[in-house]
Amino acid sequence: MSMLRDDDEDYMEIRKEKKGIVLGLFLAVSAVILVLTLTFAMNKKPEKPPQAVKGKEDKAATEEDISLSETAGSKRTSNELSFWHMYDRDEEKNTVVPDVSDPGEDDRVKERFVPEEKETPSDNALSENSAGSQQHERDTVSENVFDINELSEGEARFVDIDTRIPGHNRFDEGFENEGIWKDYALNGRKTSFRGIDVSSYQKDIEWDRVAAAGVDFAMLRVGSRGYSSGKVVLDESLLNNMRGCSDNSIKIGLYFQSQAVNVIEAVEEANYCVASINGYNVEYPIVFSSESIINDSFRTENLTKEELSAIARAFCDTVRLYGYKPMIAATKKQFALKMDLLSLNGYDLWLYDTDDISVFPYRYNMWQYNVTGEVEGIEGPADLDIAFVDYSVK
Repeated sequence: MSMLRDDDEDYMEIRKEKKGIVLGLFLAVSAVILVLTLTFAMNKKPEKPPQAVKGKEDKAATEEDISLSETAGSKRTSNELSFWHMYDRDEEKNTVVPDVSDPGEDDRVKERFVPEEKETPSDNALSENSAGSQQHERDTVSENVFDINELSEGEARFVDIDTRIPGHNRFDEGFENEGIWKDYALNGRKTSFRGIDVSSYQKDIEWDRVAAAGVDFAMLRVGSRGYSSGKVVLDESLLNNMRGCSDNSIKIGLYFQSQAVNVIEAVEEANYCVASINGYNVEYPIVFSSESIINDSFRTENLTKEELSAIARAFCDTVRLYGYKPMIAATKKQFALKMDLLSLNGYDLWLYDTDDISVFPYRYNMWQYNVTGEVEGIEGPADLDIAFVDYSVK
């Protein structure tokens, strides 16, 4: 019996050992599977959240009713708009600022503006237009709308007059033409001043002859910012023109053709203007003007009205800090569609409009009315201006 018991005990021991081995193997395999599962789970890339679907709100943010990037109905070359000949053929030589504008910019067509998206005039504009008053060859203004296109552009385009913006209160019958010049008289007394605006495009000017022709003031280009490069280019004729005006008692004003896309660049441009004065007596305004480019993209084309107006204010406020008189220049189309004129109340405006009688309803202190004038002492066309304020005593 003792031998059987010993054999049973050995058998039982062997079974226990086998069970322990099997259990150990099972636990080991389970641990490996668990580790592999956890590793896979940790390394699995998270799924991207679903993309938001762009709705009508995004489309509204790209509205083009005030876009300056569309093509003009009546395209004009830079030669026809000499005031806006922003980059002369020899512009690369004109700079005192290193690394000037990109090659080829000066060979593209520029324009002061490009018309906006075509639209149908409002009902009141259509009814006014069909009334047949034939004011200045076509209906251009009523008591609540005005035409922002110049007559040379053909079809009229009306926008509402904002009665919150101060008007100019001038009468058409107050304007008088004497040769190439336009004057304004109030109660029979002349209250305006004759001017020109020039740049290196006019080459060498005989300022003694210009003075003898009856010019009271001259607006001189300080420079421009490249419409794609963003580089500042200074006008090579500025110092000669300032000297010529000073020597011949012609009052001096300055303008800068801007492509600033933020207030920092606007302040930079204003600083260039003030630095360029170089001891000369600048009695007329220092002017911010912004233009658009056709047939090409340009830096400021996507600015909103609020953004461009803020840039203009930054330029003007900087000029004012130095003790000079600031001004903002544009066409009536630009003022109406690309500027927030209500926010610019308090800044003097320089209007560009080649219509014989402008229908621009808001207050402006200077008007460029001719871009093809012939002035003694200037070779080629000259831009003619009328000022309604004597800035030398303002």
